[in-house]
Amino acid sequence: MEHVEAALERGSFDFVAEFAGRMPMDVISEMIGVPRADRAELRRLADLLVDREEGLNDIPPAGIEAAFTMAVYFDDMVKARRAAPTDDLTSALLDADMEGDRLGDDEVIGFLFLMTVAGNETTTKLLANAWYWAWKHPEQRAKVFADPGRIPDWVEETLRFDTSSQMLLRVTTGDVELRGEILPDSSRVLLLVGSANRDEAVFEDPDRYDIDRDSRTKLVSFGSGRHVCLGAALARLEARVGLEELVGRVADYDVDEAGAARVHSINVRGFAALPTSVTAR
Repeated sequence: MEHVEAALERGSFDFVAEFAGRMPMDVISEMIGVPRADRAELRRLADLLVDREEGLNDIPPAGIEAAFTMAVYFDDMVKARRAAPTDDLTSALLDADMEGDRLGDDEVIGFLFLMTVAGNETTTKLLANAWYWAWKHPEQRAKVFADPGRIPDWVEETLRFDTSSQMLLRVTTGDVELRGEILPDSSRVLLLVGSANRDEAVFEDPDRYDIDRDSRTKLVSFGSGRHVCLGAALARLEARVGLEELVGRVADYDVDEAGAARVHSINVRGFAALPTSVTAR
């Protein structure tokens, strides 16, 4: 939190660049064993992977180059752990043995790739979305700033109201009946998570941002069943702890909406920049 303390002293900071973007990457990197000196560059590469140019849905050359660079980085890291294991998740994955079934290097590299991109981007967007929507709804912000015990409710309602991952593509493995319609086997289906979280049949007045509602038991932001997000518990924990640290240090804040910038992505929704001025407690 050293960078946040410095930001509080000057009274303003970019919420995304100086807090929301750094905390998730630090957590994931600590887990898998990325040195502190490499984390800023790894985050830059992860950002390039999900960014899309306005009006262009294809992966831009910068994103392709970032993907290859990250793959090479993790390949080198896996080789280093094979030679000299350390106390981190990467070494644990390489050492895992399920009745003789072990992970290959490519599988471990793919896992590290997923952890870095998915674990960083979605939590970064969740934190900034929570900060933004609480600012847009001061009556809701007042509840959590008066009682930090309500921060988990703040997180859950943000996950429902403006979730980081807005849609997912799936393929049916058999005929599926949905509301009287049949989706044939092998159909490509676009699941609109953001729309499901605003379903009026599930949520009363769904377009209202309200931390008093029961969001957690009904939202689909993290999937469910066998398809539940692997990092759901970690994302919730990171968001809760991060916002608790901020609320404990900030008495009030204001967002420069004119200076805010959103990411260009086909399914990730959130901010690339969120300038904020703060009043310290």
